[in-house]
Amino acid sequence: MKRVMISASLMLALVLITVSSSSAHLRPDKNFAVVQVPIGVDGVRDVQMDGDLAEWDNIPSVFWVTHNDLIETVTGTQGDPDPSNLAERIIFGWSPETNLMYFMEERFDDLFYGTIDNNFDTVEITVDFDHSGDAIFQNVASEDLDPERWEGALSQNYRYNLQNPDNKMFLWGAAPWAGVEPFSGVRWDFDGDVNGGAGTLNMEMWFTPFDDIPTSSTGIDDSSVIVHTMAAGEIMGIGFAVQDDDDGAEGTYNGYWTNSGDTELYFKATAMVDYVLLPFDESIWVGGSNVETAVEDDSWGRIKSGFSK
Repeated sequence: MKRVMISASLMLALVLITVSSSSAHLRPDKNFAVVQVPIGVDGVRDVQMDGDLAEWDNIPSVFWVTHNDLIETVTGTQGDPDPSNLAERIIFGWSPETNLMYFMEERFDDLFYGTIDNNFDTVEITVDFDHSGDAIFQNVASEDLDPERWEGALSQNYRYNLQNPDNKMFLWGAAPWAGVEPFSGVRWDFDGDVNGGAGTLNMEMWFTPFDDIPTSSTGIDDSSVIVHTMAAGEIMGIGFAVQDDDDGAEGTYNGYWTNSGDTELYFKATAMVDYVLLPFDESIWVGGSNVETAVEDDSWGRIKSGFSK
């Protein structure tokens, strides 16, 4: 495993050196990467969006974002992250075969409210594939822009929404057709009490990369829709906030943990961070379907102890 960790670190460093740097997004002191996932690679297990995170098990921690990497921006209760309250492992992936971006989250939460209205436990994800850094992509009327054209068009805001039985993905503001399958979607598995108890969430989501989806567009074949073709070495903007609700529907967030340190990431692309799209590295992925994974069975204790190190 140590050999893989070293090669993965070198790969990330090489790509970051060879691509042009950006000043449009936050936290330039940290390196964030989107790993290229295996789709149709001989002898390597495909990443599948099914709520089973086993395919991700060999990804080195250099590519993870954990609770220790996040900044709380709403409640002012940063302190030292407490893995007995909330522990996170988040990885982003992409594939040139499908031209989709992928997201996985492994979350331990001592009080998980996943199926209530109002505030609830989720991750809010914002994406800016062409790295244009558009200042405002939600509430565009405040900038005298036409919401029917520009709301959620140039950057998008997604989150999972487990209380909706028909569509567990929520795309805020943009053309609604882009927030449903096959263009985006979510699969999840929860071990514990999803209605306010302790448990472990295994979450996978996928997104189509759009440079422009006019709010009034009607589908992927609309002539005004621009799909971004991802390529290794590109830099894109990603923002996300892990929302931690320990009080149920009547309370407010106990923590709003962001990757950028800016609460406004939910409507401003300039509040995201830079992610580089990495080339494929077969050595960091799980082998074929009959090969045992390198990580022991999930347990709450293992997850909590792992994130507390």
